[in-house]
Amino acid sequence: MRLGVLVLAGLAAALLAGTVAGGSGLEPGLRQRLLRPSALHPLGTDDLGRDLLPALAFATLASAAVALAAVALAAGLGAGLGFTAGWRGGRLGAAIMLAADFTLAFPGILLALVLLALWGPGAAHLVVALALGGWAGYARLARGEVRRIREQDFILAARGFGASAGHIARRHVLPPLLPLLLTQATSGIAAVVLAESSLSFLGLGLDPRLPTLGGMIDAGRGHLFDRPLLVLLPGACLVLLVAGFLLLAEGLPGAVPGLPAGGRGDGKGGRPPIFPAAPRRRP
Repeated sequence: MRLGVLVLAGLAAALLAGTVAGGSGLEPGLRQRLLRPSALHPLGTDDLGRDLLPALAFATLASAAVALAAVALAAGLGAGLGFTAGWRGGRLGAAIMLAADFTLAFPGILLALVLLALWGPGAAHLVVALALGGWAGYARLARGEVRRIREQDFILAARGFGASAGHIARRHVLPPLLPLLLTQATSGIAAVVLAESSLSFLGLGLDPRLPTLGGMIDAGRGHLFDRPLLVLLPGACLVLLVAGFLLLAEGLPGAVPGLPAGGRGDGKGGRPPIFPAAPRRRP
């Protein structure tokens, strides 16, 4: 948990660097292309003449923000549909889980790639595409847990005392479900950061005029031997960002009471997939 907090310190440092730069370093300047590090430009400039330090700060914050938004949307959508499928069941539940099965059968990163190729780059398109590729795992998790909880004796007792379905759902089903979703979502943030960077590397992420970690790595490939920092620095930021979120997910269950052990997405302490995998069905 302590090591995971480093990602917060890194984000704060990146934000501070971007604030000090005043935003002017993000403006292209062809006369300042590929400058060496100096007092005016501590890390030099890229091939568009942008100051590398504020560009890295913006790109790191953008990757984290997109990942948080995509995971929040995927978790909210998947948990809502999974809760409905597990609580109500019937044809509606079967239809929801059939849609989840089709989504899981299609690789999430490939689905996002196809959607962005149709919609074009942009922050909103990127968040929605990543969320549509990841909601099914949360739906299966929520459905399985709701089906397990609704058969417990205290649920049957609450029904016997005349408690409404809404009251039972709010007071007895949601509280034990939320920690599971939080653990799953935290471990999924790192995977979505990698997915966002991969899409940006292909030119299908944010607006191409904005600096992104994947876009900066792609742009720096042509200067790998004369200006290796153009590739190494955004690559290092990406590695630290992903590692920070993974360590945060690893230590979260032990630091927050009520969270299940095994903070990583596969439930075995291993590396989570690009999008959360569906949990095994309960008997």
